[in-house]
Amino acid sequence: MIKPEDVEFHAVPEAHRESWAETNYFPFWIPEVGISGAAYTVFRPGLGVCLSDITIFDHCAFSWEGLAYTDNQQHIPCPASLSHYSLRNGLEVKVLNAPRDYRIDYLGIDDTELHFTFHGLMRPQDFNDPDQDPLARRKGLGGAWDKAFAGHFDMTGKVDGALKLRGVTHRFTCLATMDHSWGPRLERDNGSAVFIQAHFGDDLSVNALMALDPSDMSRFGPVLHGYVMRSGNVRALVAGEGRTERSSLRPDRFALTVEDEDGAHFALSGHFETWAPWAPYVSVLYYQGMVQWLHDGRIGTGAFQEVVSRASIARFTLARQGIIGRSI
Repeated sequence: MIKPEDVEFHAVPEAHRESWAETNYFPFWIPEVGISGAAYTVFRPGLGVCLSDITIFDHCAFSWEGLAYTDNQQHIPCPASLSHYSLRNGLEVKVLNAPRDYRIDYLGIDDTELHFTFHGLMRPQDFNDPDQDPLARRKGLGGAWDKAFAGHFDMTGKVDGALKLRGVTHRFTCLATMDHSWGPRLERDNGSAVFIQAHFGDDLSVNALMALDPSDMSRFGPVLHGYVMRSGNVRALVAGEGRTERSSLRPDRFALTVEDEDGAHFALSGHFETWAPWAPYVSVLYYQGMVQWLHDGRIGTGAFQEVVSRASIARFTLARQGIIGRSI
């Protein structure tokens, strides 16, 4: 069970001092103007530094620099506290009511600002609590991710605020799912995964972390963690599989079915409205963007994130070309 103090830094084991990381992720969507974005930070308190990334999508781009806005800064001094911190890149995060409510402010470059509140609509879902997540004892992301989620919660909430993008202001209100992770996190040969969040009105949200085999990118699953929130009630996911249609490397359309702990099934299909490769740290490539989701006749908004390590991409590309395994 997540406690209010879990919004803060956790004790860093000496054996993992250099690899320990804590993360905060706060996304938002403005579907009526085709804009999405997020504030993402990776803190490494054992090293005294953090990475902070503000990325805004407004179309489908094949390069990171083709996005509407990106501000990725590495090796920023790590703050002393996560309950209220200001970073030198202009990002300020304040916990208003731990662990549910937050205020996010960002003053960027090129006449760009971001200001919003996040109000949790549910208790935080604990990745490692078998009373909340029946899959807690049999999950594993593989590779360097396996211990990165030693602690993790995600939570769906109402986001309300404004984005000023290159001088043009857009107000927004949406549902989104934030998360906070802590544990040893290496940046080499990480496992692959798919993250999904799909929000329908104010009363239904489907969220899933699913396995991904980089040797077969046409499908994903099973479910490793996830939940359905219906009118504030949370039920954990216990099963799920999905398929992806691709344009070259780029995922384009998706369909999946998930099952919650009560045996209810949810079938979703979706396509990207905005998309680009994203690399908050360079060892991993995220194919991600804002998705228009369809479920039972309802249209929703959310995200599809496909996470693959660059080492895996190289390994399987070379294997397909017949280069790996022969002398050069």
